[in-house]
Amino acid sequence: MRCTQLLGLTHEAIEFLQKEIRRTSIVKCPTCGHERGGEMYMQVYDEETGVKAGMFDDGPHLNEYQLKGSKVVREVVQAVSWSSGPCIFLCLEDNDGNRLFEWSQEDIDHA
Repeated sequence: MRCTQLLGLTHEAIEFLQKEIRRTSIVKCPTCGHERGGEMYMQVYDEETGVKAGMFDDGPHLNEYQLKGSKVVREVVQAVSWSSGPCIFLCLEDNDGNRLFEWSQEDIDHA
């Protein structure tokens, strides 16, 4: 069966985001001790580019992440290869257009 395969970000990019992303404050209820908050500051910035990379316009929406210290990085489509459907590889890009945590060509070729 042919389908869109989202390979997404590299493991290193995900680890980077987990460590560096800005999060909402965690608030603890003084009565019951329940904690809430800690959500990531992120938003969809592009609803078309990733979707159009999919076989049936079913690719991903691309996200922008706010990092600690007010820096911003966003997901971009690095490559789309074919293996029973499109394989979509994402990487991060900073405000200066520098790409971060790109997939190796070997990983792309062997998807």
